[in-house]
Amino acid sequence: MKKLTGKIILVDNEKYEKELLEKSLQQKDWDVEIEYFTHSLDALEYLKKTKDAIFLIISEFDLVKMNGLEMKKAIDEHLEASKRAVPFIFLSNTETKQDLKDAYLYRVGGSFKKPSNVDKQAEIFDIIIRYWIVNNHPNKLFSKENSDFIE
Repeated sequence: MKKLTGKIILVDNEKYEKELLEKSLQQKDWDVEIEYFTHSLDALEYLKKTKDAIFLIISEFDLVKMNGLEMKKAIDEHLEASKRAVPFIFLSNTETKQDLKDAYLYRVGGSFKKPSNVDKQAEIFDIIIRYWIVNNHPNKLFSKENSDFIE
């Protein structure tokens, strides 16, 4: 297995999405801890307080109390959370064209339609993870070894 340094934060109303993500990552041999939140406000509080290395934030657009875009804005407005520059992507079936336009105004790292099966999701996340591993990104400063996300 390829051990990924840093957690993946998943924010989605549907609990089965965590299981799908775990299965898709295992299928591509990625060993990574997933921190799962059903509510964006809980995820936001965690991100404001944690000192843990975070590799990636994955969010649904349509969330209870605070939608995914509002959560991204709140992260950007919080100095400490924003300085970490954690890559943020949307994985959703509910985005509108306006949501997508607004998302890119707030520097999201991507927006993807939820795949119809685990195999397709595994392919998508393998590409996403490999991209962020090789990308020269400020978030690498928060990895354990200060240079690479794979142990």
